[in-house]
Amino acid sequence: MLKLTSLKSAALVSVTAAATTLLIQACGGGDAVAQSASDADVVEGVWDSTVTNKDCTSGAVLGAPFKALIVFRRGGTFDADNAQGRALRGNIYGIWKHGAGTAYTANAVHQRFNPDGTYAGTNKVQRSLTLAADASTFTSTLAVQMLDTSGNVVGQACPTETAVRMNL
Repeated sequence: MLKLTSLKSAALVSVTAAATTLLIQACGGGDAVAQSASDADVVEGVWDSTVTNKDCTSGAVLGAPFKALIVFRRGGTFDADNAQGRALRGNIYGIWKHGAGTAYTANAVHQRFNPDGTYAGTNKVQRSLTLAADASTFTSTLAVQMLDTSGNVVGQACPTETAVRMNL
């Protein structure tokens, strides 16, 4: 009986250790240890953005500008949300990359929905971003492709954007 209890205890300890290790990794524990403040990129943080839709051919402004929030995270991912409402689109997820000097690219995707709630496709967004020298503002141009449920391009948009770093 003592031997069976010892085996059960050893198995329980092993399973608990493995689960804890997986949980730490899933929460970014492995990356957090490897990264330091010197690994930070100046674009990281929360940005208050104003987006202006424009005609891709003429450059004419289409409608009123709208507000957005962007969170650039260490490691090259970002999330965005905007004030256009959530009924017709899903969360906006993307990746960013530092180019030369103050240039960055940030590409994202989000799902689109029809007014009846059915799936309409996705929007793919390519952003070319230029960070100001003081790293407190940026400007960008965006190229948006609207794709149907089969991945065919059914529309495009060419917004511009200005953003200010939020100091929370």
